[in-house]
Amino acid sequence: MNRINNKTLLIIIGVLLVSNLALLALYMTGGKKQAKSSGASRTERSPVDFMARELKLDEKQAAAFKLLWESTREKNRPLYDSIKVSREQLYSYLRMEPQPDSSIRATTMKMAGYEQQLSLNNYEHFRQLRSFCDSSQQVRLDTLIQRMGKRMQRRR
Repeated sequence: MNRINNKTLLIIIGVLLVSNLALLALYMTGGKKQAKSSGASRTERSPVDFMARELKLDEKQAAAFKLLWESTREKNRPLYDSIKVSREQLYSYLRMEPQPDSSIRATTMKMAGYEQQLSLNNYEHFRQLRSFCDSSQQVRLDTLIQRMGKRMQRRR
């Protein structure tokens, strides 16, 4: 009886070993194909391509939107950097005793100003995008902006 159990265990271990090797081989070969295809889908998932597809922009509109997106991105980059620096400064106050309330408030007010400017830049960006869309595209844009706003609220 003991000998049967040993044979059964060896068969089970053998089957598990073979299945693990098969899964490993499948993972290794499938991973390369997926990595190659994800590079292509990565470019398709750029904000410009996404918006062009969702709004059904023609080539001229898509080119104008790409320029608009790049200019807004360049305008917002220093603001994001300033927020990062201010946040680091804010958290550096944790190491101080007593903690400087006036400096903490000033830093958070500065961060709020940067956030306000970001919001205004993004609003202007979508206002300009809306200006070169036709009426059906404007409706789609309005819907898309509402969806994006709700998604951002859920992340927070």
